[in-house]
Amino acid sequence: MDFLTGTYDDRLVAASLVIAIVASYTALDMIGRIRSTHGVQRYGWLAAGAIAMGSGIWSMHFIGMLAFELPIDIGFRADMTALSWLLSVMGSLVALALLPRQHLTLARLLGGSLSLAGAIVTMHYLGMSAMHITPAIVYDRVWVAVSIAIVLSACAWALRIGFALPTSGGLSEFGRKSAGALLLGIGIVGMHYTGMQAADFPASSTSAAASELDWRWLALLICNTSLLLLATMLVAIALDRRMENRTAQLVQSLQMANVQLHHANRHDPLTNLGNRQLLRERLEQAIKSAHTDRQRVALLHIGLDRFKLVNDSLGHDAGDTLLTRLAHAMSQSAPPSDTVARDGGDEFLILMTGDVGSRTLHRTCERLLALIREIDYGQTRLSGSIGVARYPIDAYDASGLLTASNMAMYSAKRAGRDQYAFFTSELAQRVERDVTIQNELSEAIDCGQILPYYQPKYDVRTRRLVGAEALARWQHPTEGFVPPDRFIAIAERSRQISDLQNCMLRAICSDMHDWRSKELQVPPIAFNLSASCLRDPGLPDFITSMLSEFELSARDLICEITETAAVPEIEQALDTLGTLRNLGIRISIDDFGTGLSSMSYLRDLPIDQLKIDRAFVARLGQNVDHGNAIVRSIIDLAHSLKLDVVAEGVELESQLSTLAELHCDQVQGYLFSPAVDADAFSAFLNRATRIRTRPAH
Repeated sequence: MDFLTGTYDDRLVAASLVIAIVASYTALDMIGRIRSTHGVQRYGWLAAGAIAMGSGIWSMHFIGMLAFELPIDIGFRADMTALSWLLSVMGSLVALALLPRQHLTLARLLGGSLSLAGAIVTMHYLGMSAMHITPAIVYDRVWVAVSIAIVLSACAWALRIGFALPTSGGLSEFGRKSAGALLLGIGIVGMHYTGMQAADFPASSTSAAASELDWRWLALLICNTSLLLLATMLVAIALDRRMENRTAQLVQSLQMANVQLHHANRHDPLTNLGNRQLLRERLEQAIKSAHTDRQRVALLHIGLDRFKLVNDSLGHDAGDTLLTRLAHAMSQSAPPSDTVARDGGDEFLILMTGDVGSRTLHRTCERLLALIREIDYGQTRLSGSIGVARYPIDAYDASGLLTASNMAMYSAKRAGRDQYAFFTSELAQRVERDVTIQNELSEAIDCGQILPYYQPKYDVRTRRLVGAEALARWQHPTEGFVPPDRFIAIAERSRQISDLQNCMLRAICSDMHDWRSKELQVPPIAFNLSASCLRDPGLPDFITSMLSEFELSARDLICEITETAAVPEIEQALDTLGTLRNLGIRISIDDFGTGLSSMSYLRDLPIDQLKIDRAFVARLGQNVDHGNAIVRSIIDLAHSLKLDVVAEGVELESQLSTLAELHCDQVQGYLFSPAVDADAFSAFLNRATRIRTRPAH
């Protein structure tokens, strides 16, 4: 049988190859998109990928067929052409659905390759039949088998290179996809032209579909539409990948921000140590583990001594430097199993696990106290007080352990500072009593249970009454006498000190008014001001109102402040004390010599009187610590500044004689009288008044 001889349009052959490679690359890139998405979005990419891949393969086939020229008019049946496109899309859909998995098995690879190759082969030979050639095309079975083998092997290797082995060969993602696309495109083109080689057209052939679809405009339409579709899909993939990358960057940024926020929420910004929240979380975990393993946990609460004075004298920058250096030293010296945290301000917490026996805790506290003493800033050195609490000896939960260690730390401070204390049941009982006193203190103030007692002051030379110091005394209805060092310290901590001092000042002014109404000569009465009162801008107005209400003058009162109160509150002290001094009220510094930087603050504070602390008076007449020389220096300094000097705690006649020799101005103490109530002090005033009004002989 004679057959027609066909030729090829090289331009359309080249176009078919380009379309095949671009379609292959689009398909392989689409597999990655499908793999990285889920739900409805995955199905959308799957449908779009099938349409793009199927249309690309179908386009390549028809461009290749249109490139084949016979000496007869050729056309294509519209229904079979559309069916061939549908088969190509469906085959691509099956292949894409099988491939995108986390682990590509051999079965899936073979299934995807067979589906894709089957769609290509079916589409090709169905497209050939769309030419509707009469008599029918004669196929060489060997060449048909070769065409099928070519496309099947090309599909398998292309998918394996482009998708299944992402780390093989050292190629980049783009390189792997390009290599796979080139191989798959050549395979598709090879299958097509091998299939065309298998087709023989009888010499008497005619195309019954020649009048349906003209090949010229069909070639142009298919070529342009396919390239536009493939380009659109590639742009969509690129835009989606860009959006995905931006989303990934945003997610990463949010994750980093979340990590930083979590870190900031659990760490101190100055020292970068853990804060109380982090320590509490780890403490709860440690207690849970200790309960399971029958182990112990220890919590150390460290409070720096008088650190506010450091901030006020050196500045907050210096204070921050000291805190940072101390935090670094403690964290470096602590075992990895311990947690060092800053509890705000000048307090630190250390959580200890593992070996927390008594001997280990004693050694650790001694080491920490020595470490704190080594931290200095110029001539300033730190010291600290440490409280120790243990689970399950002292508490059974995190809150209880934190409270117990805090109690023990304040116990160490009350005991003299620069030491450590373990929590004890006696300490808990004392704290319980303090809470009871705090709760009853307000009622005691309101009910008049706290009254001023007066300790007389005498002129050293004449031994005449020249004044008195008013001291708070609490006569509890059931507990009896409550020592002032107990309830005054509690009033300071509970912020009840202002009410207490206002109550005391009103009672003092009332007593003075009563004594004056009895025509007694009343000397100036000194009353104590706490550190917190120096921060109250309304204090001068309150004192002025009391003086006016009880018809007293400013010279009738002397405000006593402790040096340790004035130094840390220097800015507020200057304003408040300056206002009181301008009103005519005299200012006295109590316990002089026991605080810091005493001499320099004498220059700044508006004061009229110094009181020598009883600790110096007790050493008078002894050789210990050169007691006489110290008191003499204080008296000489005060007199050079035109200040009166009062010595408190005088109990011996020898002390009084020494003070007279040193030219002290006034004294008070048990040698003359303890503090007495208003009625008893009225007797002192009555006797002093008679002496002063006694006619001269």
